[in-house]
Amino acid sequence: MCSSSAPDARVLVLDGDSQASLCVVSSLGSRGVDVTVGAAAENSIGRYSRYVDREFVYPAPSTRPVAFADELFDFLTRTDHFAVFPTRDDTTTVVSRNKQRLAATGTHVGVEDWERFQRVADKARTFEFATDLDVPTPETHAPASLADVEAIADDVTYPVIVKSRSKHVADSHGRLYTHEVGSNDYAGSPADLLETYERLHNASDGTRNEPPLVQECIPGQTTTTVGLAREGELLAHFQERRLRTTPASGGSSTLIRGFRDDTMLAYARAVVAEIGWTGPIQVEFMWTPDGEFYLVEVNGRYWGSLPLAVASGVDVPWLHFSLLAGETPCVPGCYREDVVQQRLLYGDLKWLAEQLTDGNPAAIGSFLQALATTNQVFVRPADPMTTLAALRQAAELGVEALQDGLREVFPDREPPSTPDDQPIRVERGRR
Repeated sequence: MCSSSAPDARVLVLDGDSQASLCVVSSLGSRGVDVTVGAAAENSIGRYSRYVDREFVYPAPSTRPVAFADELFDFLTRTDHFAVFPTRDDTTTVVSRNKQRLAATGTHVGVEDWERFQRVADKARTFEFATDLDVPTPETHAPASLADVEAIADDVTYPVIVKSRSKHVADSHGRLYTHEVGSNDYAGSPADLLETYERLHNASDGTRNEPPLVQECIPGQTTTTVGLAREGELLAHFQERRLRTTPASGGSSTLIRGFRDDTMLAYARAVVAEIGWTGPIQVEFMWTPDGEFYLVEVNGRYWGSLPLAVASGVDVPWLHFSLLAGETPCVPGCYREDVVQQRLLYGDLKWLAEQLTDGNPAAIGSFLQALATTNQVFVRPADPMTTLAALRQAAELGVEALQDGLREVFPDREPPSTPDDQPIRVERGRR
């Protein structure tokens, strides 16, 4: 029999500016769990939530991973938190790497062990084991140098995509560098492949330390199976398809909805079982025009479109909390497929701009229809202050974008720098 009682507990939810973290906050807070929100800067959206009464500000995990881990360990040692939940890729990576140390504070750490985490974070390792499963996969190569690329350039199936081994790749000091796939990461010939690989390989210390992959392009629509697993068993799941992404060639989802497919679910279960995964997980596929599903990547963390799963009836954060509490999660028998969410308004605007640039004025109607009829993720009627905070943050991002544009026009007029050696840890009650 499943159980779903909320013990007298406090949790720390990191990445307070992400919509996934806001979803975790509202899921647990609305059930009576006390919530501390953490972020890499003050005034995160999460601290304005009605469910949050404490805040913890920490060093940026991507640029200061050691300092972040030390600050987090110190904070958990001095405070009483039942569990800690990261949601962003970079934060989850550093927390997983330090899981054993953080768990020694008596806190449940809501991520997988480092060894399993690496099997999904590093796409090269993912496709090594995936090729042994009865799951379709694109042709994938993991060259270690430009010479290795030259050796395969005449034999791969074009077009191909050159992409980093994970969204955040680490340099030799553990600092993380972000790479998101763009339209210039595709190659249609051996010459294109060599130029694209060399450019991406030299793009950062991360890609120099962890050379990128070369992968066959599979045409189709991006779909995912997400959910919660326990020791390789997918306890709860939700399936979604991306109606729009930015860039349109493949990237972050901007318009999404739920659906069901038993074949994709079977493939996802096989992947989860092979890893022996415990915790939240996202298994991403490309749904081809002939109806096949090709494994694209696996993300061993909470995913950006988490609010859609929760709105559709699969409350993964609450199920995860129950699992950490030693209870048997009450898994829903079904979920809604009619919820459509505009996940990233600024991303959908970028999609619209891309469509107009490509000579597709009809995209205006599609954009306006979605704006008027779909669920806007950042709008939270039950937690209105976070909606206002999200609007404030969007305005600030707009100002930053304007400043960046002015700096390009007037490159010699740089604003004064801000000291980066000031104290950054803040602990306080709700303002």
